Amino acid sequence: MTDGDGGLFADPEGLARDGWKIHDTAEYTYELRQWLDNELASLGDIWGSGDEFANDMDKSLGVLRTSISEYIDFLVTAQKDLADHTVQMGGNYGRAEGVNEDIASGIDPANGSRPGGGRR
Repeated sequence: MTDGDGGLFADPEGLARDGWKIHDTAEYTYELRQWLDNELASLGDIWGSGDEFANDMDKSLGVLRTSISEYIDFLVTAQKDLADHTVQMGGNYGRAEGVNEDIASGIDPANGSRPGGGRR
């Protein structure tokens, strides 16, 4: 992320919080899929069964119904993976920030060490 001065910053707590929000979204998406499957199942064979029309409709719309369910499953998996990685990234930024603070607090200009010191 960038700030108003053009610098970069990370919000570890915000990333973790957003990751959990993505988890909530994944759960909601899964609940929608379950609702859709239940609603469609309660309708039964909408186009009937046993005749040529029913067979044709089953070939096209039956595949569509399956494809929609598979797509939603894929979406839920992607959301869960994204959520996990976002939470993990927040933790990584938090740990890196802690290490950087430890390093910075150990720099003592009175002893000749300076930030970014080294031969130039």
